[in-house]
Amino acid sequence: MFDKWKENGQGNPTTQSIVAQLGYPYQIFSTESTYEEVMDAYEKAVLEGQREGYTPVLVPADTVLEEYFGILKDDGYVLEDILKTELESGEELLKKRFKEYIDDEADGFDMEEFIGEFDGGPVEVDSYTAFQDYRTRGITETILFKVPTTKPWELAAYVPFGGWNECPGVEEMMAICKYWFEKYGAVPVTISHDVMEMRIPELVPEKDSMEVAKEHFAFTPDRVFQCTETGTLAEVAACIAASKIWYFWWD
Repeated sequence: MFDKWKENGQGNPTTQSIVAQLGYPYQIFSTESTYEEVMDAYEKAVLEGQREGYTPVLVPADTVLEEYFGILKDDGYVLEDILKTELESGEELLKKRFKEYIDDEADGFDMEEFIGEFDGGPVEVDSYTAFQDYRTRGITETILFKVPTTKPWELAAYVPFGGWNECPGVEEMMAICKYWFEKYGAVPVTISHDVMEMRIPELVPEKDSMEVAKEHFAFTPDRVFQCTETGTLAEVAACIAASKIWYFWWD
């Protein structure tokens, strides 16, 4: 199932570099593949991973992510050391980030207005976009890695990104992902240099969706400021209550 580009000739230079830098077993999907083919292979890998002790993740051939891996290496990033890190409470970390963002808002900030009301129908997130080309509606060249961990939150360390602008660093990413996995069963499915998409096994109850929306905002404020029509937590909460896919993007 997991062929290597050296064996089958697949893989553009960016893909080859990412594969070489990460070093995990993988399968490559060219731009001729379909979204359905990618997701079918992912689902099969999920089942296989449960038996064989790994966690799959989809990574697009992302030149910025490729460069970031090189920067981390130059900065002395050591996976084994990161995995030994004692993680903060992801829940407390999100509460702290939320408070900091709100406190940093200009005078006159209105929390009630920020929470808002959303009268439109909830928009379900029903597909993963990190490896889709919005211009062609096809897929970008994509790598399905089987990562040697049974702890899904550790994917943030095995495929590291973040630590710039308002994007959490690797240790924060792990702490938050661990909290969400333990509370909601959330598992990262895609990782690029500025996108993480997760899925949950069951919908968040509507009564809890606002609190989860606050956590999503704390993880990435752009989820509200640039990914909604109304700029309100209420719109994000409506989406969360209708979606088993969680979308995060950092500008």
